Amino acid sequence: MKKALILTGFNPYVHTGGIETFTKILINLLESCNIKPDVICASDFRNTCNLNNEFIGQVYSAGRSLLSIQSGTYDFVVANGYYGGGYLPKNLKTFTIFHSTHAGYADALKGFIPLSTYLEIRYIIGELLEQSSASGARILAVSTQVKSELQGYYGLEDIEVISNPVDTSFFFRLYDKEELRNKYGIPQNQKVVLFVGRWEISKGRDIVERLMQELNELFWVIVTSTGGETFPPEGENITTLSGLNRAKMREIYSLSDFMLFPSRYEGFGLAAAEAMACGLPVIGAPVGFLEGIYLKTPFSTMSIPIDLPDKNEIIAKIKDSIHKLFSDEHLCEEISEKGRDIIVKNYSVTTWQERMKNILCLN
Repeated sequence: MKKALILTGFNPYVHTGGIETFTKILINLLESCNIKPDVICASDFRNTCNLNNEFIGQVYSAGRSLLSIQSGTYDFVVANGYYGGGYLPKNLKTFTIFHSTHAGYADALKGFIPLSTYLEIRYIIGELLEQSSASGARILAVSTQVKSELQGYYGLEDIEVISNPVDTSFFFRLYDKEELRNKYGIPQNQKVVLFVGRWEISKGRDIVERLMQELNELFWVIVTSTGGETFPPEGENITTLSGLNRAKMREIYSLSDFMLFPSRYEGFGLAAAEAMACGLPVIGAPVGFLEGIYLKTPFSTMSIPIDLPDKNEIIAKIKDSIHKLFSDEHLCEEISEKGRDIIVKNYSVTTWQERMKNILCLN
């Protein structure tokens, strides 16, 4: 039996997030092709180099551990972005999949984070670890945005774009909204806004907190993932959930009226893609795969100019998008139907599986 090694950050069966979801889908694909996947997680390693940043030390140690693996033990390695940063030089056939770039991420957050944090993200994780992970590997990017960043920041070439997969056979709209709201204790007579992600500045938590104060007639469902800088606010019109499996996420997408996605940076934006697969309109920033979506009609009306210097203008645009969505039932349904069609056509697991099989030479 062939064997493959996946080099990642965290155990995908314990932690939640886009990369963890991707890793589980990749494991399923390899197993379906009769390939045994082993997973190395940086979080399981010690910072043996005693680097100041504990986790960067763990990432480096995880990558170095591959150097002791004899050639032929594995048929190939798949590294998730900078988690392969310590794996140099490559002694096995390697594919590095960039779900983002930390150079792009750092620049998107410049002005929101301390200079020391910016420099660490931009140069230690970005210039050092990400370039090391790319060196000697076949390079894949999950969006055209990430490809452009890899070229612009690092001067990398020969990059193939393969978008993250969405299981559209599972993520679809459930129509028993009243029953679902009763299950989660959510009012029937209020419009429900959904936010999914880490509760931090990079995901636009400051924008959401401001809107919570100004639009208290809405009911807010906050689904937090692993990590985050702080905890969401509490209130009678707010419910916070965490650690939800995908069955519960489908229910949450289906009981909501729209998703608010004011992220300042995304390489792809899996939560927004899952929401659209469930027919949920997404009012969001043009980041990741949404960059192309929001250039099209009718989705352009839902785009948030997240990079405007005046936060009041950002808030005003979101309020205008919400008004348009709720005042025009035809627009809402058109966005819902066309949104799902786009995800099914371009980002389904089936499409991804065939492309990934060709890339990894599994056919």
